[in-house]
This record gives sequence, structure tokens and C-alpha cells, in this order.
Amino acid sequence: MNSQDLIRHFGEKLGIDLAFEDGSCAFEADGSLIAIHDLPEIDTIVISGDLGEPPPERLENLYKTLLEANYLFRETSGSTISLDPETGRFSLCRVVLCQVTDDDSFFDAVERFVNGVESWSRLIGDFRSAASAAADDDKDTPSADVQLGTGGFMSV
Repeated sequence: MNSQDLIRHFGEKLGIDLAFEDGSCAFEADGSLIAIHDLPEIDTIVISGDLGEPPPERLENLYKTLLEANYLFRETSGSTISLDPETGRFSLCRVVLCQVTDDDSFFDAVERFVNGVESWSRLIGDFRSAASAAADDDKDTPSADVQLGTGGFMSV
């Protein structure tokens, strides 16, 4: 199935009109902005979601957590976490190959992706809160209570 059909059917299933602008469209899911980027020249869709700003200080533990989660998609269910150089915000991205995807599997992939955006946004927010609390307490390390649960965000 081609990318345009997958995206159109996805919007129809949600009951929303996904208006494309420069090959991308966006929708809000559970308070998170999710963008879908159509790359028809390689028959691929990229889904991206904003995860929030990193805390202003004590980033080492957070970066280590994110890099370890990215390793072989260990805790990201096939997505990658990165830092957007233009905004300075974290982003979650997932590549979907259209030639091996149908309407149902695309819908499931987006649903799992949205769950991931929610989980990672919450974790980054917890690091931000811990860094703020540590700065208030003048501690040298972010809170050790902020950890990934078993399996990361793989719960659906």
C-alpha cells in the first residue's frame, strides 16, 4: 500500500482530516503533538512526536538513560530518541516502510508510538523535576528514583 493511502485511511479511522503541508501532517493525541512525514520517493512514512525540553542542568543521567534505551531499540519499540537541533527539544521518531504495512498494522504502529511519546515525555518531565529539586537541595546528582520500568513503554 502506498503512503498516501495509509495516511488517508488512518485519518478516516480516527475521524479527522489530516491536511498535508510540505509532505507532513499533524494531529494531537492525548495532549501530545504527533507529526506524520510522507517520504513517497522511498515509500516510507516517518512518525515523530515532541517529548519536551531537557532539564537545564544535570543532564548526564538523562542522556545515559536515553542512549541506553536507543541501543538496538531496547526500550523504544523500534523508535529512536533524539535531540532536535533547531528547537533543543527531545523527539521520538519511527520509520514505517509502506511496502510491508497495511491499514491495521499502520494504525497499531501509530498507537504504540503515541504510547511511547506519553511514556518518554513523562520520564523526561520526571528528570526535569528531579533536576529542579536537586538544584533546590544543592545535590550533585539527579534523583535515582527516575528509572524505566521493565520493557520501557512497550505496554499498549
